[in-house]
Amino acid sequence: MTPRLNLLLLILMLLIGVPLYWFQFDSSAPGAKPLPLSLTQLRTLADEIPGEAPREVRQEVIGYRKAFYNQIAAGSGLRPVRLPVRVFELTARNRPPILIDAGTTPRAAKDGNLRDFDPAAQKRVDRRAETATLKLLLLDGPLHRGDPALTSPDADPLPDFGNGEPRAVAPGVVAIPLKGLPNRAMMVYARLEDGREYLFTGDVAPLDTNWLENRPPARSLGTMRDSDERRITVSWLKTIKALKKAAPAMIVVSGHEPRNIAGVASGFAKIDHSQRDKPLVMSRPIMYLPAATG
Repeated sequence: MTPRLNLLLLILMLLIGVPLYWFQFDSSAPGAKPLPLSLTQLRTLADEIPGEAPREVRQEVIGYRKAFYNQIAAGSGLRPVRLPVRVFELTARNRPPILIDAGTTPRAAKDGNLRDFDPAAQKRVDRRAETATLKLLLLDGPLHRGDPALTSPDADPLPDFGNGEPRAVAPGVVAIPLKGLPNRAMMVYARLEDGREYLFTGDVAPLDTNWLENRPPARSLGTMRDSDERRITVSWLKTIKALKKAAPAMIVVSGHEPRNIAGVASGFAKIDHSQRDKPLVMSRPIMYLPAATG
């Protein structure tokens, strides 16, 4: 090759390769650092509301999304990944369960390209949404909020998350607003009656790779081009990792991790109809979303 051709190839590589790497593979986030959220703080909040803590975590899988690993966790490769969309419930002995996310609707599933949508699983979620005293949405989005019509018109007003601080929402359960991120994103910490601890990350960490290796989504995913949002995202990923280090036995439930989740049973529990007429501490459905912090 002539020197001129070599120079031309080098220029082309720089013009194409550098932007490609920056948009698709670079996982850096200058200035990101763990946020001041401690496990001691979460455990203290979990004890703030007296009453019966949840006894079990169960899930329904309502469908799957397809993506490349690199889209979800920059620099992790271009192999495809099948991302389950889950809904969780925290069951208790003598009161209706707490719902974490509420799934979607057939229309939203189609619009959102949700593959292998399971209408039967969604119906089970919908039935639970009609009776749950508490619904915690990890993200205000069409694959999280379910059917808004199933929210009781008599629901209590939403709590004030305007300061972005975590707060207890039920015995053993703490909502953690992801301050600085859009779509009212939040995480949920739960400590069961037997002492087991769970951290539901939502979409800030769709995969374990996100928080284990501090990898945010690729910049090609739109909002991640915002350097401040990217820094905040990685700061939360570092925070998750720090919480896990402080409690190695805690189960981190990443938002769409393909693998089976230890300590989470498949299928919602059957409703004990004998409990229907018993008085409850909270008798009306409440939906909790943090105030917008983005």
